[in-house]
Amino acid sequence: MDMIYTYLDLTDSTNAFLLRLPEQERAGNVVWAGEQTAGKGMASNGWESAPNQNLTFSIGLDLSFMKAADQFLLSQAVPLGLLDVLDTMGLDTAEPNASLSVKWPNDLYAGSRKLCGILINSTLHGQDMGVSVVGIGLNVNQLRFHDWPTHPVSLRMLLGRELPLEPLLRQLVAAVGHRVQLLKSPEGISTIKTDYLNRLYRYRTWGDYEVEGRRVKRFITGIDRFGRLETLDESGTKYVYDIKEIAFK
Repeated sequence: MDMIYTYLDLTDSTNAFLLRLPEQERAGNVVWAGEQTAGKGMASNGWESAPNQNLTFSIGLDLSFMKAADQFLLSQAVPLGLLDVLDTMGLDTAEPNASLSVKWPNDLYAGSRKLCGILINSTLHGQDMGVSVVGIGLNVNQLRFHDWPTHPVSLRMLLGRELPLEPLLRQLVAAVGHRVQLLKSPEGISTIKTDYLNRLYRYRTWGDYEVEGRRVKRFITGIDRFGRLETLDESGTKYVYDIKEIAFK
């Protein structure tokens, strides 16, 4: 998949930059920035990134071959594409307890620390998808972070060496593009769903969560078609949660 790359020294956010373009001009573009003044995480969350230390970029993808009801497949394919590259770096052996996983819905974690955030803005046309803008913030060379609840970590902190940004960016974009192409066939979709569950943080294990201000124990059993988290409580009762209805502890 051929992409057009645009580098910006400074912008509010790469997602916002692409979203200001007409929809059909977004597809096939990658915008990456040295510094963002208003980088966003999920919902109203911010994203901390020191200037020129990390990869903050957005990809415009034409998803018109997909149904709107299946849009969570994109949230599964994108982190898997990133993992296809990161898995080659030996991060899980560089530091104990730093195995890579996807924390629902699509953050990347090294052990219990956040390595990467993903924010997707999709345009829908009735029952079909249009062009999606996928924003990715990957901690690469930053060594110090504020004490966020997610305890951020970077590739450099794990590997002990600095990484060149642009070659890594191009690898990641290509790998994401490959995973997205798999969504065009039933076999590819099956692969994406299986691989996502295999890398899902706390899948088929007990964990502490917060639901409506209460601390609860839940056992993650899977993801439904709409991307909701399927869980069981200690009595075996099934609970399904949408984004922001449950918090990991």
